[in-house]
Amino acid sequence: MARRSGREAGLNLIELVVVIAILAAIAAFVMPRYLQGSSKRADGQRGPVAAARDTVCKSNLSQVRTSLQTLAAGDPDGRPPSDLAGLGLPAEVQRCPIGGEPYRYDAASGRVQCVHPGHEAY
Repeated sequence: MARRSGREAGLNLIELVVVIAILAAIAAFVMPRYLQGSSKRADGQRGPVAAARDTVCKSNLSQVRTSLQTLAAGDPDGRPPSDLAGLGLPAEVQRCPIGGEPYRYDAASGRVQCVHPGHEAY
């Protein structure tokens, strides 16, 4: 095993410092986004938990809409039900998981919407 000169040993140290600096820069860029999430939400919620609850809200609305379509297809007149209570879905599926607000249902059009700030387009 050959002995390295001081210059070669110094290069290894510099290489190590450069790699650590690059990893620190990547961590400084990624970690705040992961820990805090988007800070421009209408409801003030932040982080991955709020993003997961957004996904749950979209899923709940999809389940409610599918149930409404199924009931309307089984109705002789093709009309949607007058309220969400007759769908047979659990109460937590009929509410927004972030704010707990019940979904708004318009029986005339059959539309279901979330009233939580930021969820109006779901």
